[in-house]
Amino acid sequence: MTVFSKGRKNKFNTVPIIKPTVWDKYISVLVSIVRNKNKYISINKHTTGSLSVRPLVSGVKINQVVFTSNLPQKFWLNNLPGNLTLIKFLSKYSIISNIFIRNFNKYALSNGTFCQILDIFKDFNLVKVALPSKKIKLVSGWSFVVLGRNSNPDSRFNRIGKAGIMYNRGVKPKVRGVARNPVDHPHGGRTKTNQPEVSVWGWVAKRNK
Repeated sequence: MTVFSKGRKNKFNTVPIIKPTVWDKYISVLVSIVRNKNKYISINKHTTGSLSVRPLVSGVKINQVVFTSNLPQKFWLNNLPGNLTLIKFLSKYSIISNIFIRNFNKYALSNGTFCQILDIFKDFNLVKVALPSKKIKLVSGWSFVVLGRNSNPDSRFNRIGKAGIMYNRGVKPKVRGVARNPVDHPHGGRTKTNQPEVSVWGWVAKRNK
């Protein structure tokens, strides 16, 4: 865990997101829960003494045994939320989150989101998944997923009452270039006809548009 300081008085605790070792078969125990801005993260301690970081899902508790496995379900220790396994070994209508495609988080990453398995095509090694956006996606059976739904489902009810809330989360306000004076920005002085749009130093900001 590293601590960064932004601004003059506000300090933030930032947790680096470490990709889990997909072929790690060691058992780990959840030892701590840390909040990174608006998302909760679990810190797991493995039998080898090393630590790993995972997205926290609902239903996971401190001192719970979680594992990462690429084996069928009959070799699992338990079927509790928080386990990382291949999607091809799950049953139909299972609730999953944090789908890994090519070792990168791809779908169902936000707070409270989840995916549901609709069908499994064993002949083609494909799984039909319903995304949080209600879209249907075919995912490879070799994709790793986390059992359960992401934690903090009530975050969508949060309302930003003042600008200081986002400032305390590390998001600083930005002033539009058109709202500045001409001596401070090329777009200053309410001149919206400048083409192409440039940065503060006069570089082209939208070269591909």
